[in-house]
Amino acid sequence: MSCSGEIVDKEDQLIQIKSNISQQLKKAKYGVADHSTVEICHWTKKSFRNEGSCYKHKFYGISTHRCMEFSPAGMHCENRCVYCWRPMEFYDSLKMDEQKVAEPKDIMTKLMEERRKLIVGHFGDPSQDKQKIEESLTPSHYAISLSGELHFLKLTDQSMMIHGRDGIRL
Repeated sequence: MSCSGEIVDKEDQLIQIKSNISQQLKKAKYGVADHSTVEICHWTKKSFRNEGSCYKHKFYGISTHRCMEFSPAGMHCENRCVYCWRPMEFYDSLKMDEQKVAEPKDIMTKLMEERRKLIVGHFGDPSQDKQKIEESLTPSHYAISLSGELHFLKLTDQSMMIHGRDGIRL
């Protein structure tokens, strides 16, 4: 640790979202694991209260409360598109070094735990459907946010790993 309290990165460490950015994301109700992020979307929360479902339910029959939205490259993007809605000032880097990217299995294990932490608080609200909350702990659909993931080196491996699970949709 440096005298200013910053953690000095080692050469062989995985890419991490910067601490100050990670804190901002967590305050905004995101789960953060290494370079990946997960959130409970607006429609999942509405589904917990039986107040509606997203378009995926209407068009594809996907249970809104069992959909997991995540990004394996949370704050990394090579594109910097002019019209992107994402907060570019928070992005850590333009490239992700393949040697410093977590393995798909590790990403999913950590993100599932982060997602569980975000969900369990809903059990304490009497207006929430407890069965839906319980079911949401085992996602059946994964929405991978496009934030530079076209360049995310292990996306194909991650998709194949997720797809191999029973009853899973991408």
